[in-house]
Amino acid sequence: MLSHIKICGVTDADAAIDAAIAGATLVGFVFFKKSPRFIDPGAAEDIVTQVKRAADDMGFAVPGFVGLFVDGGESALAEAAPFLSHFQFHGHESPERCAAIRGEFGIDVIKAIPIGAAADVATVGEFSDAADMLLLDARPPKGAERPGGHGQPFDWSLLAAYGADTPFLVAGGLTPQTVAAAVAAVKNIPAFAGVDVSSGVETAAGVKDGELIAAFVRAARAAY
Repeated sequence: MLSHIKICGVTDADAAIDAAIAGATLVGFVFFKKSPRFIDPGAAEDIVTQVKRAADDMGFAVPGFVGLFVDGGESALAEAAPFLSHFQFHGHESPERCAAIRGEFGIDVIKAIPIGAAADVATVGEFSDAADMLLLDARPPKGAERPGGHGQPFDWSLLAAYGADTPFLVAGGLTPQTVAAAVAAVKNIPAFAGVDVSSGVETAAGVKDGELIAAFVRAARAAY
């Protein structure tokens, strides 16, 4: 069974509840203003509250909640920390910075690493002691203003060279139709922990679809 299925870029409570009911283990909020999936921390906290209330009423498991930051400052981290289970970093955060934030806030750290070539996979070991989990995502197109959410996959066969012990999630262009192939390509790597999706379960940028979310979760679990 997959350890994690993450639905990222959630902007409303209905989508978060749909994800939790479907069996997602992590729900992600994007705190990066250039993203079409940006959400204010106050609104994200309200969604967390609504999910927990719905879980009490309906009897589903409450997922973890992940805050996505790109070189976020101390005040931004501190504002979101009380309602998050994980920080996810997509900027230039060094291993030392990741370890320091984890120690300061006592929150698990996911570090995103863009993958476009074998040389990128070789860098993951730098974060082995600094991050609790890695997110291996497609390298963004040249000139892109944001580090992820472009709906582009990468060559999953590159991950055969993954030699770190740190658990990792696969992201980048996954959809209900493609996630099975991604899981099949990496499921025998001991550190593989799960998958992450954002645009692949949307009808428009930032607009999640409950049926697509459920189909994605089903396909990912069936493939494993």
